[in-house]
Amino acid sequence: MAEQAREHPHGWGIGYFQSGDAYVIKSETAAAECESFRRAADQLASHTLVAHVRRATVGEVGPLNTHPFRNGRWIFAHNGTVFDFDRIEARMREATPAELLSRRLGSTDTELLFFFLLGRLADAGIDAEGRAPVMIDPLAGAIVSAMESLRRWSAETGARRPVVNFLLTNGRAFVAHRDGRELYFATQKSRCRDSETCAERDKPCLLDARPHERVNHLLVASERIGDEDRWEEVPDRAIVALTEDFRLRVWSYGA
Repeated sequence: MAEQAREHPHGWGIGYFQSGDAYVIKSETAAAECESFRRAADQLASHTLVAHVRRATVGEVGPLNTHPFRNGRWIFAHNGTVFDFDRIEARMREATPAELLSRRLGSTDTELLFFFLLGRLADAGIDAEGRAPVMIDPLAGAIVSAMESLRRWSAETGARRPVVNFLLTNGRAFVAHRDGRELYFATQKSRCRDSETCAERDKPCLLDARPHERVNHLLVASERIGDEDRWEEVPDRAIVALTEDFRLRVWSYGA
């Protein structure tokens, strides 16, 4: 990701979970040139990690506008742009609960998108703080509803179709959404440097294909990275979800 940051030089952030809570560390310094990024990448340990390097489109460069964003246990990172944001912002604000809107500290399209999305989650009965158990089907339904509203507003105002790839997790449930830009995921490995010391007895991740919907890990990335993993492309306008018991769901919701 430090290498990716040579083309995404406007800050970095890492979200992680420890002792039941979510944390984010971030900097407006380019990750490729930041010793703090390398130390964090080397030393952080968590069952769920969300890392992001930014190329600014909406909002100035600074720590308040650097991804990921956090609310309670929810962590959110976005790769894309809500184009013509000045036309869309008012509608997004009107559709976001005032309590959530008051927590917006920066000026990016991403942070407003996060709180707008959390408002739709709340409408679906999902805890906007991310502390209660989450059912994947209502979560996916809330995401689809939010994305359809965003696309409709863009069409009505003559704005370009938004590019909305994002990751959202509370450390238990995890969703990745693709709309408008490439996105990849991996559950299987062609080889593993840690296989001899790994505690996983059956090692289903080393099979050529998933034997069932249950997996023992999930990677999601904007580009195929590393030399061990068997990457699969997420279809456009699709959601990849991982439940609390590590069951994988992938489904498309429209053309």
